[in-house]
Amino acid sequence: MKTLIEDEELKALRAMAEGSRPFEESGLWERLSALDLKEIKLLRARERLGVGYYTTARRRAAQLKEVA
Repeated sequence: MKTLIEDEELKALRAMAEGSRPFEESGLWERLSALDLKEIKLLRARERLGVGYYTTARRRAAQLKEVA
């Protein structure tokens, strides 16, 4: 089993998902997160993790907008 090491891009996405960094839209991650679940499952582990972080960050930002 291989271990996935987060690069700077994944760390930034995780920080946005956790709320410690403001959400920034990204064309690549927006396109990847728009794929069907079946297609997302076919992506490499790094991209699947990034999609999860990006989706979480986008939802968090939307929720904060609703509250404000």
